[in-house]
Amino acid sequence: MDKKQVSWHQTSLRWLFLAMTCVFQVGCCLCSDFPSVLASQMKLQFSIQQSDINQLFTFYSLPNVIFPFFGGIIIDKIGIRTSLVSFTAFLVFGQALCYYGSLILNYNYLKIGMMLMGMGGEICMSVAQSSIVSKWFVGQEMALAFGLKLTFTRLGSVLGVNLLRYTYVQFNESFQSCMMICCLIILIVWGVSFIQIEMDKLSDFRDGKIKKDEGQSNVSLSDVKQFKLDFYLVSLTCVLSYSAFIVLQQNCLQMFKIRYQLQDKEATFFYSLPYYISAIITPIFGGFVDKIGQRPLIILVSGVLLLISTSLYCVELNCINDACHNLTLLAQTISGLSFAIFAPVIWPCIPLCIKDNAQGTGFGVVTSIQNIGLSLLPLIVGQIIQDETQYSYVQMMQFIRIVTIFGTLCNITLYMHDKQNGNKLSVKSTKQKSN
Repeated sequence: MDKKQVSWHQTSLRWLFLAMTCVFQVGCCLCSDFPSVLASQMKLQFSIQQSDINQLFTFYSLPNVIFPFFGGIIIDKIGIRTSLVSFTAFLVFGQALCYYGSLILNYNYLKIGMMLMGMGGEICMSVAQSSIVSKWFVGQEMALAFGLKLTFTRLGSVLGVNLLRYTYVQFNESFQSCMMICCLIILIVWGVSFIQIEMDKLSDFRDGKIKKDEGQSNVSLSDVKQFKLDFYLVSLTCVLSYSAFIVLQQNCLQMFKIRYQLQDKEATFFYSLPYYISAIITPIFGGFVDKIGQRPLIILVSGVLLLISTSLYCVELNCINDACHNLTLLAQTISGLSFAIFAPVIWPCIPLCIKDNAQGTGFGVVTSIQNIGLSLLPLIVGQIIQDETQYSYVQMMQFIRIVTIFGTLCNITLYMHDKQNGNKLSVKSTKQKSN
């Protein structure tokens, strides 16, 4: 091999690789988010309530309280490439079960399908893809790369709310047709994963480290004991702030219609607004973070913005003279700003907290902790809004605000801890991490 040969990680090919990651994220999120964007249609199809819809998100997240942790260890043991393709297969089988359940009108098949999709989706989207993106962008535009990755993940929800509802109408209000579209999309996603692993394999071959990537024998459960306080503060921040945002988004479409009396078109726009804002701001802000660092401070600002947004939803008012329209616009705009600056900084903090040979394990632990929140919060919220009245949605927002308060307190602790311990999380991405 020519020693002067430039690694693909240093060329524009890394952006092609990131583009495929974004396509992967969009497809996965579009398929796994169908319960939130088709909630009204599913209620008619299966004669269920919003609390039953929330159960699907719990079934999706519950296995991932444990599974991503061991999945992270598996990734570190057998390599990212093998794991990515293998775990994506869970998505394919899970989506196929959801489609079958829609054909025979058996809601239990949707629960099992969502569980399988959760087992594969969280490993692929949060652990495997995060590990491989970190590998391709380490010491470079990591915040920008992670920001784009997370932005396109949530843009999958925007595409879903438009594509799946359009499909539902065009095929004579057929929920089955929506599930078939999801099956086709997830097969495309699986194909993208095969292209990614071949590209990564060729890259490693050129760099002379193909054997190293296939497995790392020195990774064990004992690595978790070596993770320090900053890692667990990042994990806690992730579960509180991210879960509060996601659970709000999962239920806001129905809240806008029932509590704020908005029409379907308006509700859909406000649901999508945070993702539109993030799509515009995150790439710019991610590049800015790569140059200045200061991740704990930005996480703190993001948490305060989310707290303001959830507090606005706790305000009780009469929907006259566009009052509800204006409040929803303001709250969703602030929520979008919060997510836009949170996304590029939270995940790049993880490689700065742990050793290189435990990247998969680290991402897996964070994903497991995050899914504790994403398992419990939908169940709690489902009980709160069981009768689906205006007042029940007020109570839901009061609960979510409490979660964001704890998240903000955790953000303050992370900021102070990093400041007192050498500002490790505040370094610029142009500086290589040393272990």
